[in-house]
Amino acid sequence: MNLRLLAAAFLLLGLAAGATAEAAAGQEQQQQQQQCYDLRLGILARSGLSYGSGTFGRLVDVNGQPIVRVLQEGAYGERLHPETSTARGMWSKDASLADLYSNAPDIPTFAEVGGNIFMVNHFEYPQPAAAYLSTITASDNGDLSVINTAHVPDNSSRVQGLWFLCRGEKTPWGTHLGAEEYPPDCREYEQLLLPCQQDVELCGYANTSSGSGLQEFARYYGLYTGAEKAGQGAMAFGANATNLAQFKELFSCYNYGASPEVGITSPDGSTNVIKWRTLGRISHETAVVMPDNRTIYSSDDGSSGVLLKFVADRPAELSSGSLFGGMFKNKQGKRDEFDIEWVLLGKGSQAELEAIALNPSTRFSSMFEAVNVTSDGTCPEGFYPANTPFSSFKQKVKGKSIYVECLKVKPGMAAAFLETRRVAAIKGATTEWEKLEGITYDPHRNRLYIALTSVDKGMLEANAYDGLGPDHLRFNPNPCGIVMALELDSAFSATQGTVIVAGNNKTNTDKANKCDVNAIAGPDNLFYANHNLFIAEDTSRHANNFLWAYNLKTGTLSRILSAPVGAEVTGQRLSFAAGRAYLTWAIQHPMETEEGQEPADKDQEMAMRGYVGYLGPLPLEAVAPDAALSFAGHALSVPSGSAQEQVLGASKVCAA
Repeated sequence: MNLRLLAAAFLLLGLAAGATAEAAAGQEQQQQQQQCYDLRLGILARSGLSYGSGTFGRLVDVNGQPIVRVLQEGAYGERLHPETSTARGMWSKDASLADLYSNAPDIPTFAEVGGNIFMVNHFEYPQPAAAYLSTITASDNGDLSVINTAHVPDNSSRVQGLWFLCRGEKTPWGTHLGAEEYPPDCREYEQLLLPCQQDVELCGYANTSSGSGLQEFARYYGLYTGAEKAGQGAMAFGANATNLAQFKELFSCYNYGASPEVGITSPDGSTNVIKWRTLGRISHETAVVMPDNRTIYSSDDGSSGVLLKFVADRPAELSSGSLFGGMFKNKQGKRDEFDIEWVLLGKGSQAELEAIALNPSTRFSSMFEAVNVTSDGTCPEGFYPANTPFSSFKQKVKGKSIYVECLKVKPGMAAAFLETRRVAAIKGATTEWEKLEGITYDPHRNRLYIALTSVDKGMLEANAYDGLGPDHLRFNPNPCGIVMALELDSAFSATQGTVIVAGNNKTNTDKANKCDVNAIAGPDNLFYANHNLFIAEDTSRHANNFLWAYNLKTGTLSRILSAPVGAEVTGQRLSFAAGRAYLTWAIQHPMETEEGQEPADKDQEMAMRGYVGYLGPLPLEAVAPDAALSFAGHALSVPSGSAQEQVLGASKVCAA
């Protein structure tokens, strides 16, 4: 091996894959000019702990009152911790009534308003989801502390609660743009739940993809019926016909699956929330705004997903514009290289879409006619095939079970924005992505990066999830996931794509690590800064999930953060406060492990709480637009169990 390359690899303690001798020589020259800094780990907040007048991550109902869980002793067939229940880090004061907290915090974004430092972050589950506004102070040496936290009101007539809030991002105009993931499928809702009267299994709806989330969400309206039962989660209805009838009157199925934006409107921490319907209704993972302040890309986390591009009519104004779906075509002989075209799905305005989405009487049947596949394996004349991720709509086609619907769009109901996946499939966009997660923009190379947690289902050739075609994606399977780079043109439209980072399950594996421990596994959230692609893991294929820095100049992959067992890393981004820079992050569901892999501190109540924290601080010159970061030392480990509030050691980051 070239000695310069070897020296660079030892300095960065990462993977030197892809780095050339020329790159190493350039790196050595760069090191002569670089400045290195200690990189400290700090904990900002933990789920369920009190900060000032509020409790971080406590869930509330439409009236702002705390939501509780009604429990049975041993209802989950699990041991109860002293004064706690074990289920997903939600803790009770006794075994019969539990205050409901979330241990799934996601992306923190910072804003300085009127001299105050605020942090907005949201919580993914259970339902209803929640956003929180916290006030932060900075010490002289740059340590950050949360001194107050408060639930962001989400009960306005235009919002009506929040649903499975996933990553999101900070906009160029300073707001927090969230993402509602895993929305209820409104065809299943109409055909299974609405006709149901009081069946404890909700006439089959309880077993659908969104059944448990919808029953949890009933608590937003204050609808409870007795204790939860083992294996049934939050049975909000049970045999209670009155509760079920009330829920049907209140719940608007098309209101969920939007992109909520939280803005801080005054130095006292007042906020405003709006759900943008113009960005489409999918299983939103995140949305990222391009430098033109008009083009926004959104990723779709689930099976049979689509990559969306929204182009606003006016910069920094999302109230009207055009929505496109990406059509990916394999380059000749290449399974992981693509040409990309964009299919216009529709043009719409917020006012028009909001009126339809908020109306509880809006139905799937208001927008579509649906029929079965014919005996010859095609859709009848006038109907178009749309692949679907929902087993409720599987059909037999020539003896095989295929995930497909035959649909006809009705005019005048803005289906492109409220049934975006289905319309995208009908119009020929690629709706075959599996777990299309993080997305981020690289201004130095004018690229997007997207993460796929695993390569499976519709991404494979001739798979049942392709429906009746067109089978655009024909990847080789990879359970450890990939990251792709999409090249943009001068109008910020993606034109080509290729895989740049991949996990593997062939080397360096063991019982607890089913993917190579020296490579990514389950890539989820992405963030680009200073020639580094920060890749967060969400996987059971590594015993501990990592936050990686992939250096795009050298091809080096370095671990910089290690999460507790059973936890995922999420929400990483470069944040600024009090004249310094921080790499902020969140950690969800620690100790959520497979049987037989429980750590010694699993029974410690504190170990199960989610985290929001940071690596830093760094001086602003270290993250100047043209600076390049490289990481040295060991990956910092987030403490668990009895060491919860310990701030661990230091690693180093170098800027040149």
